[in-house]
Amino acid sequence: MGRLNRCVEENPKAVPVPIRFDSINIISIGLFLLSLYQSYLPLLFLHSVTMTSSTVNGVSSQSSLTRLAPLEAVLFDIDGTLCDSDPLHYEAFREMLQEVVSFISRKIGFNGGAPITEEFFIDTVAGKHNDDIALSLFPDDLPRGLKFVDDKEAKFRTMVARQLRPLDGLDRVRKWIERRGLKRAAVTNAPRANAELMISVLGLSDFFDAVIIGGECEHAKPHPDPYLKGLEALKASKDHSFVFEDSFSGIKAGVAAGMPVIGLATRNPEKLLMEAKPAFLIKDYNDEKLWDALEELDKASGPPSVATLQYMSIIGVALQQQTVILSLSNNFIASYVPVGQAMDIVTIGFNGGVPITEEFFVEKFSGKNNVDTALVAFPDDLEQGLKFVADKEAMFQRLAREQLKPVKGLDKVKTWVENRGLKRAAVTNSPRTNAELMISKLGLSDFFDVLIIGDECERGKPHPDPYLKALEVLKASKDHAFVFEDSFSGITAGVAAGMPVIGIASRNPEDLLMKAKPAFLIKDYEDPKLWTALEELDKPGVEKLEILDKNI
Repeated sequence: MGRLNRCVEENPKAVPVPIRFDSINIISIGLFLLSLYQSYLPLLFLHSVTMTSSTVNGVSSQSSLTRLAPLEAVLFDIDGTLCDSDPLHYEAFREMLQEVVSFISRKIGFNGGAPITEEFFIDTVAGKHNDDIALSLFPDDLPRGLKFVDDKEAKFRTMVARQLRPLDGLDRVRKWIERRGLKRAAVTNAPRANAELMISVLGLSDFFDAVIIGGECEHAKPHPDPYLKGLEALKASKDHSFVFEDSFSGIKAGVAAGMPVIGLATRNPEKLLMEAKPAFLIKDYNDEKLWDALEELDKASGPPSVATLQYMSIIGVALQQQTVILSLSNNFIASYVPVGQAMDIVTIGFNGGVPITEEFFVEKFSGKNNVDTALVAFPDDLEQGLKFVADKEAMFQRLAREQLKPVKGLDKVKTWVENRGLKRAAVTNSPRTNAELMISKLGLSDFFDVLIIGDECERGKPHPDPYLKALEVLKASKDHAFVFEDSFSGITAGVAAGMPVIGIASRNPEDLLMKAKPAFLIKDYEDPKLWTALEELDKPGVEKLEILDKNI
């Protein structure tokens, strides 16, 4: 009853008069949808729109966003904003109608027999929560209305997988957001099942940090509650965030939440959208007005800290990092500046302003914990150094969702370990949040029995403490365990813990790794040297392993 009561309390006069559905005449649905078909179909194929001026109330689209610098977050509606889904909603209505229509030999007297208008559809359906739609369509029988819209949504979901397409330019704006490490949320009045399905079909499941459903808030759009909840979930300020929306109710919600809203005129009339007071309107994500505004916002934000924050990404044995991450390593420290501050290489003064070499990176940073990294990067300002590595880790977490891939042959060795029932641990100097994200991304959450973090031990690698702790937790002997590692400090730690270490020469120079005294080196998990050794281990008479210890 709570769902029904909320509808009645929030919408005591939600029914447009004289257009009403008789609760006992289900056939009247037929006329509504037939009318919808007649009047709304032309709209479904209308893509050409004349855009409104980029100046609203005397304020340019650019200046309306520059006040947000430094930008923290971007929030998106889903239907009509990420994808043009209105035609699918219409089709779902139409197909549901067919069974009813087969019994109709003449028009029913809905709305005096007159077809509904485009304005009626927009006012009654577009952007609204399903509870409100149900109440409008079935004012005298809300349970019937709720059942109707639930059935319609189920039909809609069957169409999404094969027909849903992203709006033009969505991938372009997605990359712009990811490169700046911005927080992002999807905020919608759609049911959660619909929202998650559309996000998945669009390939955005790993893009959004939060998905906010209007029906799960105290009030749905056009109230600000969903967007306020989105800001809360992201821990972002309304003064440093903006919204993409396509409906009158959605724009109203974003504006009421205190954020500028960029309206997408995908289907709804521009005149109606402008009444909700968006910052400006665009046709799609390729619209030049949008990119002019984002360019001005970038200028107002100053040099971004994210330009080179990718270099210290963990060079993982379980992960193969993209070339772009390593390619940024050479100028990472030299070009780092805090958000919003303009500092040149000389001001930072690291390494005399000379870009670091790969050898320097391997010697000073690779495999080290973040405190040691901070001390190397900022020896005279540990606080600045810690802030620096914290920013780097935040950026890494965003990049990991898209760029991390397993090292070649990882699944093969995983199967080998599982088939023998060996215990296994992941042991890393990376922060726990990063480690858990990477393990999850690789689908290994159920593979490892334990995760050991260097910073949570008395000492991190190259000390043996993390590996000794793993052996203790797993109740395994160092005499019946071995390690996979890829860094000098990691190999040193494993050897110091009394175990043979198989070194992965994925990035670090082999001569450097050999100084740490691994049992042998391999290129990846398909290296014949590895499988020759494991084959020997499997032979009868060879004492069996208790544990396989793996570095991340």
